Amino acid sequence: MTQARVAPQGVTFRAANAEDVDAIVDIFGRSRAVALPFLPKLHTAEEDRAFLAGAVKEARVTLASLDRPIGFMAETEGWIDHLYLHPDCRGRGIGEALVRQAMSRQERLQLWCFADNHPARRFYERLGFAIERQTSGDNEEGLPDILYVWQREPA
Repeated sequence: MTQARVAPQGVTFRAANAEDVDAIVDIFGRSRAVALPFLPKLHTAEEDRAFLAGAVKEARVTLASLDRPIGFMAETEGWIDHLYLHPDCRGRGIGEALVRQAMSRQERLQLWCFADNHPARRFYERLGFAIERQTSGDNEEGLPDILYVWQREPA
């Protein structure tokens, strides 16, 4: 495994709360528009907001900030459900710092990644995630995706 990158100085991480939903929705929309342009638009802005507000209530959502919110990760038991960064903040170690926080808390993590999201696939594989299963698109977008799994190595 390659050496860990350090998130830029000044980046802070904290638990998100209901007051952060607007910032999370903004990051989600901007990130998907740039990183996932192949995704069909299936939901209205209001539906996305309600979905993400629910995630903040039901999951551990960690917010990354650097003078403003710039990324978030939603994590449930054994899963990384969402990881999104503002497009201007990709490739700076922030996503890695978020994932490594989840790795420090959990013995095993799973996540779904769209097969066409090649930068994310390289990112997760570099962090030690392995392909568990691939589908031809049994998700709401109808697009091929990959189930990745990471397992902590025994001490």
